[in-house]
Amino acid sequence: MGKIKYQQEIESFIKKNQVFHVKDIKRLISSKNADPDYAYLILHNLERKGKVNRIIKGYYTTHDDPMLLAYCIKPSYIGLESALSIYGLWEQEANVVLITPRRVRQGLRQVFNTNVVVHLINKKHFFGYHYIDYYDFKLPVSDIEKTFLDWIDFKRYLSKELIKTFKKNMNKNKLKRYLKHYDKRFATKVNNALKQS
Repeated sequence: MGKIKYQQEIESFIKKNQVFHVKDIKRLISSKNADPDYAYLILHNLERKGKVNRIIKGYYTTHDDPMLLAYCIKPSYIGLESALSIYGLWEQEANVVLITPRRVRQGLRQVFNTNVVVHLINKKHFFGYHYIDYYDFKLPVSDIEKTFLDWIDFKRYLSKELIKTFKKNMNKNKLKRYLKHYDKRFATKVNNALKQS
């Protein structure tokens, strides 16, 4: 009887938490005087039954959205093409892009059989994002102004059409404020880009 209750508590915890770490399950079962290492077996069995999915090492969810990587690598935000897609300003197919100041492995990763690109950013340039509703989640996403600055910072191709889209949706005063975090050379690049459309 105790074992069923124990399993129910774990499944109840998993339902309440969109993303959780193996340490969370360890803590839960330690409070029941169980061996914390038993958490690995529990999660392995739940994954085998299709009740949880592994996002990256140690992190699990009941969902299968690669955007959830933002919950695993903190602090971070969804940026570049992904941010524009969320705002309905990018219609082409693109990889999920995660931007973080943390020293993690950058480049291409596979999350739920989907390509995710992790970019590293200087700590002083890590700002300009907010949490927005995305299906059942709240995701950190760069705002339009920061997405534009990142676009130039990460040397993305900037067509005249895209510059027009950015200009139409950006707040000029906010962009000026954000540029104070960068050096003059970068500010010149930004201003030159804005003149192209």
